Amino acid sequence: MLKLLEKLTSISREKGVRIEIYFNKCKGRLLIDKEVKALDEYGNVAPWGRAFPGISIQNVFDQCRVKKVVVYKGSERMLEGEDLESVVRELSSYGRYT
Repeated sequence: MLKLLEKLTSISREKGVRIEIYFNKCKGRLLIDKEVKALDEYGNVAPWGRAFPGISIQNVFDQCRVKKVVVYKGSERMLEGEDLESVVRELSSYGRYT
């Protein structure tokens, strides 16, 4: 899963998009905006331990289960998917956004 996070971070940097990942079993969310950030249940950037207590970054996808992935370009929602792999495929197929 770390490879997938690296890929998403790379896509975020190259295409200038924000990727927000929601989970079923955890209140915290992941935000990938040129780097990986943890968000609390209110959408505020928070320390990892507060957003995902007792869960390491390597295990967050296995323990929390992805609910949905939303991709933003600026404030516009450009893509939404239910699994990371399909979002990566779709973003990889898009041309460069500027």
